[in-house]
Amino acid sequence: MTPMFHQFLKICMQDFPETLEYTNTDGNNGTATTTVLKREMLFIPEGDSNSQDNIEIPTCVNYRLHKSRGNHILDSCVQLIDEHLGAKYRRASRTMYGNRKPWKANKLAEMKSPNLVYVSYWDNGALAAFASFMLTEETGLVEGDAAHEVSVPVIYLYEVHVACVHRGHGIGRRLLERALCEGVARHVRCLYEEFFGVALTVFSDNTRARRLYEALGFYRAPGSPAAGAPTTRPTRHGGERVVVPRDPLYYVYCLHMP
Repeated sequence: MTPMFHQFLKICMQDFPETLEYTNTDGNNGTATTTVLKREMLFIPEGDSNSQDNIEIPTCVNYRLHKSRGNHILDSCVQLIDEHLGAKYRRASRTMYGNRKPWKANKLAEMKSPNLVYVSYWDNGALAAFASFMLTEETGLVEGDAAHEVSVPVIYLYEVHVACVHRGHGIGRRLLERALCEGVARHVRCLYEEFFGVALTVFSDNTRARRLYEALGFYRAPGSPAAGAPTTRPTRHGGERVVVPRDPLYYVYCLHMP
């Protein structure tokens, strides 16, 4: 484990709260009920079984050392992804991953990528919400870099999901805006002069997620896939019709931290 990654984990543990709370009020009798979600963190280490990544970090599960618990967390995350985006992944899996394997198998393999960090919140043993992300380098984010020639350090958000039963209480916004962007990313920026900010990939037809990202200040990255310009084609009868191209499968969004 590099000193930078160790420091990154410490920042994540500092900026993501140990609990998330919200209150529901029964409209019939006015009774208020408070739900407390408890945090559990997981990271995917690099290297082989003899590497220095085989260390214990309090309150953060090392996947290599605790695979049983780690697999339970990852399987629960995949189930939550399936509830929200399973249909999209089933349609897009062959294009995204370049094979005919079931999308969940491809997704689980991706989710075990070294240096991924998972921050999950649980309600009496059931996964309520999670975010997964990585401190890495990406191209296509700097203004004018549509050709992907400039690489910059960035926190890349892989997933953020909230179980349906816990939606409507601002949990997703708290995880993304307060903890990740205003918390972790700002602290990393203070340590890493070249740090760019936060980036993510979103299905082009996931309008709910895109609205949230845009409301938080995210914008389409210069190197993001984009739909082509409308074209005209002749018809059999000598006229013309406008052909509107389809949106790409996904967009890349980013948030620059000046």
